[in-house]
Amino acid sequence: MGEIMRDLTMDKEGRFRQFMTWFMFTATVTGIGLLTSYFPIWGNIPFNVVPAILVLLFLKPVFFEKLKLSTLITMRVLIVLAVFNVLPGDLYVKIVLVFLVINILEATFTDLKHKQYFNFVTGLVLAAGVYALKGTWLGSIYSADAANATATICWIIAYTIWNWIFVTGEFSGSISLMHVGILGAPIIGIIITKNPGLWLLLRANTLTFGGVLQIANKEYFEMAFANKRFEKFIAYSHKNSIQCLLMIVNIALIAYTFIVL
Repeated sequence: MGEIMRDLTMDKEGRFRQFMTWFMFTATVTGIGLLTSYFPIWGNIPFNVVPAILVLLFLKPVFFEKLKLSTLITMRVLIVLAVFNVLPGDLYVKIVLVFLVINILEATFTDLKHKQYFNFVTGLVLAAGVYALKGTWLGSIYSADAANATATICWIIAYTIWNWIFVTGEFSGSISLMHVGILGAPIIGIIITKNPGLWLLLRANTLTFGGVLQIANKEYFEMAFANKRFEKFIAYSHKNSIQCLLMIVNIALIAYTFIVL
């Protein structure tokens, strides 16, 4: 009995350590996301641009990671040009929305390849839903808003659910748990700033920073975030009935953003 209790205690300690690791990871990604968003020169360049370039040059990410990180770097560099007025800010924001569509479609057709048909349909609808977003250049940052705050939040929820399904279909359970923090970081950011329009800016920065950490330290995160319970939850969420229900919810959320235009 004593051995069993010690094993249970160690199990609880292990779960607590994992939670604290995940919590500090999420807090770090959120903090860096806010820093790089509000300081596109002194924050963005050293924490996003330079590390991402080094990762692409010296490591060997898989094709999708390389493609995603390359598009993210491009936008992180272009915002520097927009801040220095080399690139008109209004034009930059339009490019951001075009790249958003491209990034969504990259993942959407990967879902099709993996036979995640419900999420494939959601991805197409979500990409079309970018039309409901209006980008505004604010001098050194930008916002992307739907017709009202509720519609913006609906779009964010739809994206988050869709991306969660994509991530859990593309990566292991450990990396998926890591991405819960990466997906949560921009949401925490807009709660802190009380401005849902900043979500897209925060998402781009947190995904760049989180992506660099994922590629550079994948073996560590595979071990640190290994969790059988979480893997069972992922398996449950990928049942056809659940996938179909989430597709319907997401389509309804995106439909609302068009209705209020």
